[in-house]
Amino acid sequence: MSDSNNKDSQISYGGQALIEGVMIRGKKAAVLAVRNPDGEIIKEQIQFSRFYNRSLLKIPILRGILNLADSLVVGTRALNFSANIAEGEIDSEKNSEGINLAIVISLSLIIAIGIFFVTPALLSRGFHYLGFNNLLVSLLEGLIRLIFVIGYIYLIGLSKDIRRVFQYHGAEHMAVWTHEAGANLSKSNLKNFTKEHPRCGTSFILLVVMVSIIVFMLFPRDNLMLFVLLRIILVPIIAGISYELLKIGSRSRFKLVKNLLNGPGMLIQKLTTKEPDESQLEVAIESMEYAVKLNEN
Repeated sequence: MSDSNNKDSQISYGGQALIEGVMIRGKKAAVLAVRNPDGEIIKEQIQFSRFYNRSLLKIPILRGILNLADSLVVGTRALNFSANIAEGEIDSEKNSEGINLAIVISLSLIIAIGIFFVTPALLSRGFHYLGFNNLLVSLLEGLIRLIFVIGYIYLIGLSKDIRRVFQYHGAEHMAVWTHEAGANLSKSNLKNFTKEHPRCGTSFILLVVMVSIIVFMLFPRDNLMLFVLLRIILVPIIAGISYELLKIGSRSRFKLVKNLLNGPGMLIQKLTTKEPDESQLEVAIESMEYAVKLNEN
């Protein structure tokens, strides 16, 4: 990539670490690059989901909900692709569509909401019975949720396989940084940038935790059924608000706003990103170059 790409580099790219690979997505196309057992880098284009509606994506809050839904579908599809490619299977689309995909996403959402939203809420009710006021109980609920998130990230990071995924996560960020700076996508240039990025999904998750504290504070805690139900049905709204805050933080020219909205997420990324090796940087470069080709040319 050359410096003449400065205008096009204003396009916001996101991505995801995969199994032995990296996904990069822009406004027009999402792609992945994965290294197969023979050492060859296989590149694929991934279709967006039906949630990716450009007209609706202009509406604040709603665009965050739709982007989250689309990211879940595309991300799960990309993970299936990468798993098959990394295992040497020729049919990279095997088991990535239809009812299997819907079941995987549905189960993942149910488990995630149950563990990270409902369980901390139920645990926090114990403090309510001890005489703590609603404000303090809401803060404790958020603290428990944060501990759950960080604990989960730390535990899965102990796995050797997940650690490699975290290395690809770092490589993905470094490739995005390099392109946004208008620099050539070379391994030496990627090493000049940090493995943390303000638009990372980890930062989004942390914002969700912070926003949930404020949102849940506005609703009563007395009725147990309503209490649990709100923790489920308000998740999309919280995600939408968090998405807007993430955009504000990443685009703001004020250092205080950036530090407040992006700082905690960048700090947590110390856990979800690891320094990539040369071969992983190469995969990230291939993915970024392919994404630029489809989105900008």
